[in-house]
Amino acid sequence: MISFIVTTYNLEDWLLRRCLESITAQGLERDSYEIIVVDDESIVSPQHIIDEFAPKANIALYIQEHARQGAARNLALQHAKGEWIQFVDGDDYLYTGAIAPLLKLAEENDLDLLTYGFSKVGDEAGTTTDHRKESTSDTYQPNGYNSYQFPTLNSQSESGDSYMLRHNLFGSCCMQLFKKQLLDDPIYGAPLRFTENIYIEDEEFITKLVWRAQRMASTDAIAYAYYQRPGSTVHNRSREHTDELFRNYFVVLKRLIDFEREVIAKPHDGLTRKIRFFAIDILRRALREPDWKDRWYRSAMELLGLNLYPIPSANYSWKYRMFRLLAQRSPGRHILRFIEKRQLQ
Repeated sequence: MISFIVTTYNLEDWLLRRCLESITAQGLERDSYEIIVVDDESIVSPQHIIDEFAPKANIALYIQEHARQGAARNLALQHAKGEWIQFVDGDDYLYTGAIAPLLKLAEENDLDLLTYGFSKVGDEAGTTTDHRKESTSDTYQPNGYNSYQFPTLNSQSESGDSYMLRHNLFGSCCMQLFKKQLLDDPIYGAPLRFTENIYIEDEEFITKLVWRAQRMASTDAIAYAYYQRPGSTVHNRSREHTDELFRNYFVVLKRLIDFEREVIAKPHDGLTRKIRFFAIDILRRALREPDWKDRWYRSAMELLGLNLYPIPSANYSWKYRMFRLLAQRSPGRHILRFIEKRQLQ
């Protein structure tokens, strides 16, 4: 069985309905999956939408006092009965028929975790952006999964730490199909759950999840539609919200550093690389802000206390080396600022 975990908070009915319809359109037998919806105390309960889907799917709704997405996902995990877990944000959706072939691919290759591609979609036609993990084709059909009925692995399976040594992780838990055993197996110590009451809780969770995986792989197949919704948490640009985000970045970064120290006796080169790239991501985000000079300085000073600034020397990639070089002097930082602003346009 696979458990689809959906979180929602003050979503318009059509968004949640679209999400749930996409799950029931996966071609799975009713008894082979469940849908767990957790509402983070919306103004209007989505119970009426859940009732619409009850006749055709094993679906349950849980309502929690407002505690953000991490707490909602943790609550869902308490009730999940599936061997496999697939997270879906309530304003996103899955492409029709996408999950069944991915699940088959994961089981046939005895994987703990399979990571796959996604597309960014908006409200207007033509706003789809292709984000395969290691794209090898220029073709993409935005209206379905038709191009990928028979997905294949990009390479043989490997440990999560080995994977992180060569790949960047997208900071979302929704583009991975994984075994629930990864979360609860005592071989890894305490059960893995989301840190609650912060933003970007995905960054910590997905890093630790991937590190736990002994057999993981990626595929070019695109199964997930990541909806770019104006007014969402990701697009909230108020100064107060931005300040809180940066505080949360460092909360997560420090927790990952503590985790690295806990597993120092085990392979962790990939984890180290992830931490260093996350530090660079914080600096990149600082460059995108109107007050970028001040925010860069404050971020750099905090990274200095964590031995992550100046950026550690490493031969990860030419982009890493170039960023490290440019970050050392003011003219270089102005160049980086220009590059980051261009990418936002």
